[in-house]
Amino acid sequence: MIVRPLTDHDLANRGELATRTDVELLVRSFYRYAAMDELLGPIFSAAHVAWDDHVATLTDFWAWQLLGERSYIGQPLRAHEPVHARTPFADAHYERWLDLFVSTVDEHFIGNNAELAKHRAQKMATALRKLLRGEYSAASEPVEATFATSSDQRICGPPHG
Repeated sequence: MIVRPLTDHDLANRGELATRTDVELLVRSFYRYAAMDELLGPIFSAAHVAWDDHVATLTDFWAWQLLGERSYIGQPLRAHEPVHARTPFADAHYERWLDLFVSTVDEHFIGNNAELAKHRAQKMATALRKLLRGEYSAASEPVEATFATSSDQRICGPPHG
């Protein structure tokens, strides 16, 4: 799903997802689309999202995921539980979220971190869906997010979204 048709100029001007400013552009652009989306918008509306705080938190989260910056504090998968209780997420919500996220990445960025962002978004959507459906049991393999570090080594941590 492309959020808007891309021109040759748009495609030629995409760059690497390499700085915190790039991450903030991704987050702001994505949530602008998501908030106005006919399927996702009502969820954000019902959650009474404080957009400035939400964008700052998600910028911290994605800067951690993609750049190894350690400014994020929280458990984003668990943070979605109250919203899900008010407005239950269906498969279509996860699919639309992921489609919009991937399209937003593709609209603005190319390169390794752009691909990493799309991969991490897929993992996050899968982990959130499993958590909110209660699909974790004693026999289940835990879903762990992998976080980038500045030296590009990988660190496993508790589930986040």
